[in-house]
Amino acid sequence: MGAFDGLHRGHQALIERARNHAQRVALVTFDPHPTAVLAPERMPPMLHSAIQRERVAADLGVENLVLLPFDRDMSRMAAEDFVRTFFIEGLAPDAIVVGADFRFGARRAGTASSLQAQVAAHDVVTDIVELISADAGKKVSSSDIRRALQNGNVAAAGEWLGRWHAVAGTIEHGAKRGRELGFPTANLAPLAGNAGGMVPPKGIYASVFTVWSPQSPDYGACWPAVTSVGHNPTFTDAGAPLKVETHVLDQQLGERLYGLDVEVAFVKRLRDERKFDGADALVAQMHRDADEARRALTHGALAHTLTPPTKTSA
Repeated sequence: MGAFDGLHRGHQALIERARNHAQRVALVTFDPHPTAVLAPERMPPMLHSAIQRERVAADLGVENLVLLPFDRDMSRMAAEDFVRTFFIEGLAPDAIVVGADFRFGARRAGTASSLQAQVAAHDVVTDIVELISADAGKKVSSSDIRRALQNGNVAAAGEWLGRWHAVAGTIEHGAKRGRELGFPTANLAPLAGNAGGMVPPKGIYASVFTVWSPQSPDYGACWPAVTSVGHNPTFTDAGAPLKVETHVLDQQLGERLYGLDVEVAFVKRLRDERKFDGADALVAQMHRDADEARRALTHGALAHTLTPPTKTSA
């Protein structure tokens, strides 16, 4: 039970602990995030989208993703009523696993300890997991991962997440300028807000491009790539819409990516976006970017990427 934005290493510790109690694990969270309802002006960008949360949860071995529909009525529920309604009378679990800082109910009055006391009378075990520390000795938190991404530190975000941070979307037609330069790009369709996950700041990144469309013959393909996040200032005026454009390294993909659901995972920030004095200077830099990305995208880097489950025959 928790908010689970990002399903980072701290969240993964809860899932691992749950496996000590039962083979079947359900992840219980809120939809939408409580802050989006109670204080939308303070709602931070979510690390991943709803579909990415499903994908990561499944990859972690979660059998059921339980989304409690959060609204103002739920926000006013006393902590004791919340537990009785959703756990004792609803899900009826054998055990509940929460972090030591877990809070719930009206005015966040419920604590991990009060939850433990209430469900014990119904023979339900509450397992309270101590906080997982990051390198600096602080707990792993979604807020710290978000700040790392906002600073372009995708490597730190990947360490805390236990996988590279990725954005999801559908490939659409673009200006096809990259093809003319010898670097064809797959263009992620514009996403409302951060509906495809939190996009890192403008810059050029070593990345991994993964195909998630089951109907595609490339389903599950996981290719080294270079991704540009920005406005393409060499060819466009200031104020152009932000684009996520990915060049897959050493592959001849032609037209077959259009319309596919994909994820772009960010491994290393290579440089800032900048304007070049013409196409030749840009192409020379793109070659240097590709070489640096190849050095960064080792087998270990690829293994750190979330990939689709293997198809099973009917």
